[in-house]
Amino acid sequence: MRTIRLLICFVSFIGFGSAHADVDVKMILEKCDEAEGFKSNYSEAKQIITTSGGQERTLVMRSWVVNNGDKQLAEYLAPPDIKGQRILMTDYGDNIWMFNPETRRTRKLGSHMRKKKVMGSDFTYEDQSGGNISKKYTGKFLRNEKIEKTECYVLELKPTPEGPSYGKIVAWIGREDYITRQVDYFRKDESKPFKRLVMEDIRKSGEKLYPYKMTMTNLEDKTKTINIITRTQFGVKIPLSIFESRNLDK
Repeated sequence: MRTIRLLICFVSFIGFGSAHADVDVKMILEKCDEAEGFKSNYSEAKQIITTSGGQERTLVMRSWVVNNGDKQLAEYLAPPDIKGQRILMTDYGDNIWMFNPETRRTRKLGSHMRKKKVMGSDFTYEDQSGGNISKKYTGKFLRNEKIEKTECYVLELKPTPEGPSYGKIVAWIGREDYITRQVDYFRKDESKPFKRLVMEDIRKSGEKLYPYKMTMTNLEDKTKTINIITRTQFGVKIPLSIFESRNLDK
């Protein structure tokens, strides 16, 4: 009997290992890029920032994006103290400019700003830099797991040389639609995530599935930022001239 049990355990272990070996992480990431990528997009959104003390601040903005985030322009419409401020990012966030409507001046931000929070939110410039996840990360399959009612691949991903500054991320990607549902962010050499991004209210905009609600939570500071998309359109015509820093004051 002991021999039979050991044999069953051994066969089960072999089957488990084979199932993991059959999961092509690179293919999953490429399909994720295909599902989430786009040539152009115009969006309007409100952003609700909650401090650790429970105070809320709501920003209203609109944005124009091309080539999956290669070039993107955001303009703030409210509240009054930031109305008219614009942030331009090019080359997938390698270059960042900010326009101040009060001084009518445009300044280029240093590369160290990529890790800084945008307008006091829990999103950094790096988080919003766009690009392809298959080029930014490589990694391994951990397990299958449900988020709400969606079966997901759970992947542990580490940045490539051209990737972001995180030590690693753990991503939950839908098995059927390849849309990301959750991302946990880890610092280098740390075993617990320090922030988490959750994508919800995923529905079609034209032919594309898109999360209309994105929540970034800082698990250490107990702060939270919710992005709610109020309007979005893919495949719109956007003049490339708006992505030139010299035109930010126009």
